[in-house]
Amino acid sequence: MKRFVTTLVFGALSWCFVVGSSASAAVVDDLTTALKSGKADVGLLASFEYKNRDDATSPAKQFSLRTRIGYQTGNFHQFSLYAQFHNLTNAWEEFRHADGGEADRDLIADPDGNRLYKAYLDYNGLPQTTVRLGRQEIILDDARLLGNIGWRLNGQSFDAVTVTNKSIADLTLFAGYVNQVNTIALTHVDLDHFYLINAQYAGIKNHKLSVYGYLLDTESTADSARDSATYGVRVVGKPGMFNYALDYTLQTDFADGEDHDADMLNLYAGATVAPIDFGVGYSYISGQDGDDRPFDTLYSTAHKFNGFADLFLSTNGGGLTPGLQDYYAKVATTFLGVKLSVIYHYFDSYEDDQFDGTYGDEVDVVVVKPISDNLKLLVKYANFMQNDDESNGFANPTVDTEILTARLEYKF
Repeated sequence: MKRFVTTLVFGALSWCFVVGSSASAAVVDDLTTALKSGKADVGLLASFEYKNRDDATSPAKQFSLRTRIGYQTGNFHQFSLYAQFHNLTNAWEEFRHADGGEADRDLIADPDGNRLYKAYLDYNGLPQTTVRLGRQEIILDDARLLGNIGWRLNGQSFDAVTVTNKSIADLTLFAGYVNQVNTIALTHVDLDHFYLINAQYAGIKNHKLSVYGYLLDTESTADSARDSATYGVRVVGKPGMFNYALDYTLQTDFADGEDHDADMLNLYAGATVAPIDFGVGYSYISGQDGDDRPFDTLYSTAHKFNGFADLFLSTNGGGLTPGLQDYYAKVATTFLGVKLSVIYHYFDSYEDDQFDGTYGDEVDVVVVKPISDNLKLLVKYANFMQNDDESNGFANPTVDTEILTARLEYKF
């Protein structure tokens, strides 16, 4: 089963070529037209990152150029193909990463290299339905559990079969089967099974309701396997000048994994008083509680949540044993075409048998300036300040961390 999806993709591609070589001249003409009438896309991203953790390592410095080139074919009897090639070149590599780098420097998770980032076959022959087979990004809801980790330069994609149906008014149904995760480290993780179900209803004006279930079965057969069943509900709304989001997720045992009894809660409430957007939020992720394991945020875009200094990425994989309570406030405005966002976080633990104390607080600043329709500049600064009070008898597992990132992105 490891290569089930990959085999199906190559089988579908082979079928297209067989049809093209053995069918009538009209069919060959249709196939040729589909291949020629497609659309190419190119994305270039220049990125500089500086990272300094207050530990024994030296600061990390990086300058990289990412290139992505894709091609979407035209329609051939309700089928179409898309492929995207990815290259990351680190011109300045004074940092440590999963593939090596400089061991005495801080970690930046961007090894350079090449990959086929996307390669999938779409079928649109069913009413209001897209069947997608192959290597693809999967981003569900706000990417809190399934995402493309788009902030990291290599990104994350999945070898999968997915079905999206919109045949019922205001209802989007998504189902997927994944057997391989292509990671930001340019490696891959084989899975026995990963089943995805997500339903989103938008029939209430200015509101959306999602319910979901994700069943993860890794290749491990040990009791400590990551295997889990994750169920949840999410509600978002924008009534008038206000906006809010609420989601609750429960995680239990599935397949070989044992001792999953964890949950996650996210709350946000905000408002817009032109030209200022502001809001407050709370995020809770359970940690180790006796034999019960910490909550696992699966294959999420974790950078998007709980501070841009990335102190709590171990929630992916269920590695944050003390748990987390994140109280935060944000304010954003746009002035002279420049969007400015400032976010403040106060991080506390939850499980007192692991770390009974406050992690610290963090200030994040994001500046985005569109230069043209195709060109955008982004600057992001994150400063996490550790709470060094150890009167509770536990050593704080975090350290002061400062990250500055500047990116120039061009797409056409």
